[in-house]
Amino acid sequence: MIKISLDKAKPGMKLAQEIINDAGMIIVPAGIELTHSLIDKLARMNIDVLYIEGKRELPPKEEVLKGLEERFKKINDPQTLLIKQALKEHFEEMYQ
Repeated sequence: MIKISLDKAKPGMKLAQEIINDAGMIIVPAGIELTHSLIDKLARMNIDVLYIEGKRELPPKEEVLKGLEERFKKINDPQTLLIKQALKEHFEEMYQ
């Protein structure tokens, strides 16, 4: 299941979780395939987030590590560099 904002929704995606209104009523059941019309209706109802079927794909490992280096390139503070190292180790584990 993937959590996405409504503006990322595309026709053909399937809801993994029902959409419930403020009164607790199911307004769209799980398993329904999104259409342009349904996405527009959800926008008019101020629905911001959907849970759709599938798995989130990770960007390439090299891209993630390069981005990490870029964000920390001007940092010299030892505590902040420890955070960078912890993030790098976390990312390395994600790709094993």
